[in-house]
Amino acid sequence: MTRTTFLAASMMVCATAALSSGAGETKAEGVSFLVDGALTYEVFEASIEHVDLAGCPAQFDPDVVFCRMTLASDLAHVFAFSFDGDQPLLAVKSYELDDGFLPF
Repeated sequence: MTRTTFLAASMMVCATAALSSGAGETKAEGVSFLVDGALTYEVFEASIEHVDLAGCPAQFDPDVVFCRMTLASDLAHVFAFSFDGDQPLLAVKSYELDDGFLPF
């Protein structure tokens, strides 16, 4: 490898590293990176079309979580978020869209 080729390759690696971002960073373009991979209700609320649910499926404690629902891939998906802290997503339960739809 010639010195010129090595320098060019080094500059490309540095430019790529400068453009990348990590968890917790927010750029001017409106990108929200998920800290520790957690989907918070704030990010979910702003970015995913959903409906608010008055209750949650029976296995979730209503004093601990609140639920929202989306429709995708011919399923209803109920998202359970914690009331604590940044309100992270704790669980997702999916239902078939049939006669027994949302039995809670």
